[in-house]
Amino acid sequence: MKEESSNCPRCSAPLLASDEVCPFCRYPLTAGASFEDAAAPPPPLEASLLEPAPAPEPAVVGPAPDVAAVATEPPPWERWRQFGFFTALWLTWRESVFRPVEFFRRLPPAAGYGPPLGFTLIVTVFGLFFSFYWSTMEGAVSGTLERGLAVELVGGVVALVFTLALVIPLYVGLLFASVAIIHVGFLIVGAGRRGYEATFRAVAYASSPVAFAVFPFFGPLLSLAWGMVLIYIGVREVQRTTNGRATLGFLIPFLAVLALVILLGLLLALALGSLGLERAA
Repeated sequence: MKEESSNCPRCSAPLLASDEVCPFCRYPLTAGASFEDAAAPPPPLEASLLEPAPAPEPAVVGPAPDVAAVATEPPPWERWRQFGFFTALWLTWRESVFRPVEFFRRLPPAAGYGPPLGFTLIVTVFGLFFSFYWSTMEGAVSGTLERGLAVELVGGVVALVFTLALVIPLYVGLLFASVAIIHVGFLIVGAGRRGYEATFRAVAYASSPVAFAVFPFFGPLLSLAWGMVLIYIGVREVQRTTNGRATLGFLIPFLAVLALVILLGLLLALALGSLGLERAA
């Protein structure tokens, strides 16, 4: 069943029904009360005279260190000492791929860059290895390998290791840059108030489908399609925003890049046109 959502009575930010504290303005929400109850008028004066009114709760002033942890739970990967390395890796991959809404809704928005970065690197290297393996096997089946299969595999693994030494730093840089672009789009539509770190953690854990490269033929296509869906779900849930704002947050960077490409194309066409006119003259 889909969890109900509404807006904070103080700042009108989108909330989940399970929120106990507004993650944006830190307004305390009554535990167990519905959003309709929060906006309901006070009881009649006669009823209030029958029993003493409870003391009002003190207003939350300043940042609360535990606000980011409300209604969240670290994934097994961030508790690998409790589960074991490979078990934690498997459980995190399974939950993020097959139960993404629940996984990203519970994901703490501010718990460090290291664990999600390590997770995405492991999954990406795993996917690259199997992409190389299946391409080598395809060459062996088609008979295009000049050397034996064993020699090609050993030589390919050595080449892959050296390639990863160059690709991994580039991948990390592109990851931080792409997350920054996505986060700017969310900030523009007012949906990135949980910070850049929350967006980074969502995008990093959304790389889980890369492991579908273990399947030949349809694996890369499945990785690309489901990976894009997970990025959308992950950032939306971690930033606690709506579908409309999330869609706009992703569209703004895409439209900006598209406009830049069109502008560069027009400038190039004008430059070539002026050059052609000068030669004709």
